[in-house]
Amino acid sequence: MITQTRRRTSLVVVALLMSIFVTVIVAGRTATSAAAIGACPAGATLNVVAHEDDDILFQSPDLLHTVQSGRCVRTVYFTAGDNGESRTYWSGREIGVQAAYASMAGVANSWTISDAGVAGHPITLMTLNGSPGISLMFLRLPDGNIDGSGFSGTGFESLQKMYTGAITTIHAVDGTSSYTKAGLLSTLLGFMTSFQPDSINTLDYVGSYGDGDHSDHHTVAYLTQQAQLQYATPHGFAGYQGYGIASKASNVSGSDLTTKTNTFFGYAQFDANTCSTVAACASRPEGSWFSRQYTVGTPTPPTTTQPPTGTNVAGAATVTASSENAADGQTAVKAVDGVVDGYPGDYSREWATKAGKAGSWLQLSWPGPVTLGSVVLFDRPNTSDQVTAGTLTFSDGSTVAVPALDNAGAGVTVTFPARSTTSLRFTVTGVSASTGNVGLAELQAWQSA
Repeated sequence: MITQTRRRTSLVVVALLMSIFVTVIVAGRTATSAAAIGACPAGATLNVVAHEDDDILFQSPDLLHTVQSGRCVRTVYFTAGDNGESRTYWSGREIGVQAAYASMAGVANSWTISDAGVAGHPITLMTLNGSPGISLMFLRLPDGNIDGSGFSGTGFESLQKMYTGAITTIHAVDGTSSYTKAGLLSTLLGFMTSFQPDSINTLDYVGSYGDGDHSDHHTVAYLTQQAQLQYATPHGFAGYQGYGIASKASNVSGSDLTTKTNTFFGYAQFDANTCSTVAACASRPEGSWFSRQYTVGTPTPPTTTQPPTGTNVAGAATVTASSENAADGQTAVKAVDGVVDGYPGDYSREWATKAGKAGSWLQLSWPGPVTLGSVVLFDRPNTSDQVTAGTLTFSDGSTVAVPALDNAGAGVTVTFPARSTTSLRFTVTGVSASTGNVGLAELQAWQSA
């Protein structure tokens, strides 16, 4: 969500007019699962986002295609998207997404209100009458501000503060409920278990606070990533990048771009803090987000691949590191012991730092020059500790960028023009939010054949 000072004086009137199209049912009706809906032969998708425009801006056109495919789609909005403002503002945003989803589905904007059926937590569930496989859920927690500092009107509470332990409890802006971090995780897992999606989408669970994206985006994504690991039903999982996509190449065009843009404008009629025409959006970030959609990717299972040609000379090097967990045998030399393993397998065969995160390093030094053409890196196979970016540095000072490593421990091969070197340093420059002790299961340094 991006804010501006402009106001539409017609917001309240329009919101009231739109509410006429909503059918109200007695509170207490429980949320339906995808199976109970009985009309989801194509499967079910659960989207979990922070604000009432995140899905339209950052998960579309994938969202558009999913809605139009006949799949059941349920989107959970964690915050009210209130921006520290009154109920008039955030309730308008809820009406806006109703209009957007009805437009995507190609049916009348008529919805049924019920309760999600979570004990102790009144949560509004909206079901689209013309396409009952589509539903929206609103937790109405306070918008935490882009930096997680919160707003005075909601006691400076934020999801980031709750997630990091700065506060123990966060309260819905409508006063209906409150949650601890454990309570939110339990509630989110309950949504998954009840709805039974075979696909779960969220925001950026790889990025870090302060990287330019909204703090709410990251926190919701971190929570969703953790909850889906406990969700037993086989499912796909994807995270979508947020504000940072503005600097990437446009990859949405044609009818997808037109429909995505028009869908957003349908929503924007009820959000006084955004733009609702191409001309108005041209000078705002929304204008760059329309033509872009990027995922952060998902972990893939380890696979057996043909190793690079030549000789792996890592075992011939002297190995040092920024830190190592000697007490558990997770020393630097275990990164070149020829065995790709680690916790939850044999933890004694991996290198693990002692609370090391970004800035941690592992260095291989040879007594004489070796000519390298590729390096293969295997992340620690546990799903909590992950390298998301790194750098290889050679003895001549040259460097090669390392992408995110596979979180399940499969090898990631980094190739480069062959070069002679007496040392190789791998420096971790990015880690996942859940990382406590970064490290490697194995590093292979391949001498050109």
